[in-house]
Amino acid sequence: MKKSIFVGFVLMSFVALAQAQVDFDRGVNVRETISRARNSELAVPEARFGSRYTRDCARFSFGPDAGDITSDRVWLHSMEYVQECNTVMQPGPNGTPVPVQNCYERPGMSWNQTAQIKLAARKLWPWERESFDVCLEGPWMDLYVNEAAYKYSVNREGDYDTLFELTPQSKMAMDPDANGLNLGAFYYVKGLYTFGVNDSWAKEYAGEKVFIHIELFKDNHFWFDSSQGSKDFTFDTREDYTMYFTAKDLESKGPAEPVDPRGPTKYYLKWSFKRVGSISNDTVVKKDQTPSIEAQ
Repeated sequence: MKKSIFVGFVLMSFVALAQAQVDFDRGVNVRETISRARNSELAVPEARFGSRYTRDCARFSFGPDAGDITSDRVWLHSMEYVQECNTVMQPGPNGTPVPVQNCYERPGMSWNQTAQIKLAARKLWPWERESFDVCLEGPWMDLYVNEAAYKYSVNREGDYDTLFELTPQSKMAMDPDANGLNLGAFYYVKGLYTFGVNDSWAKEYAGEKVFIHIELFKDNHFWFDSSQGSKDFTFDTREDYTMYFTAKDLESKGPAEPVDPRGPTKYYLKWSFKRVGSISNDTVVKKDQTPSIEAQ
């Protein structure tokens, strides 16, 4: 679920309030007001029953750049549509007049504002990315957090030209790089399978562990492929991981299949991994299956 922070000019009473500042956290599942209109004389329309507003959003993405980062300034536009109804009398059953309500929408007010984000200097791992959405809906501007590597304090400057200043407070673990681990080799010799995996971020994850799950499948060319069993491996982080196993080592999901008298049968692996430690979340990353190899 997308985590969000509400940045409103007004509350239900549409009273403009002073500047505010809060922390937000990806794990928090509520909308919190972080700033409101600073100018108490700012004209804010009264809430009208039946009004709706178009919504315009811009996404701001940031990588592991050094130093302060300021995004480009973008224009956001929102239009109000007001529903109006009138009642007319029309003939009903037996010619008796009955009231009928006709409703339609008409354009109301419109809002045009700019939005910009400034991130204070923070440290990200090379694979980490952060992204935020700023949306204008009627007179309200919202800041939404998609992915964040830190808890941030947020300060808002400006009414029509709006700058959100984000200052990092504490680091949070993000998902690992899905391309951090990749297939090295998969082959079969005299009853022994060998499976190798390479780690692109071994240096960065030094001192932590990697969990790898493998499942062996029989490549049935004219039928559904069948699982032969699975096995788990755990390693101290290093640049490559080599796994050796036989068919008997696998935790089987059913009775063993008979040997195919027609000759060698093809097998492949489906595999996944997760990082175990404090740098990244322990999210399980599913990888593509290996090429099929012959084994008898």
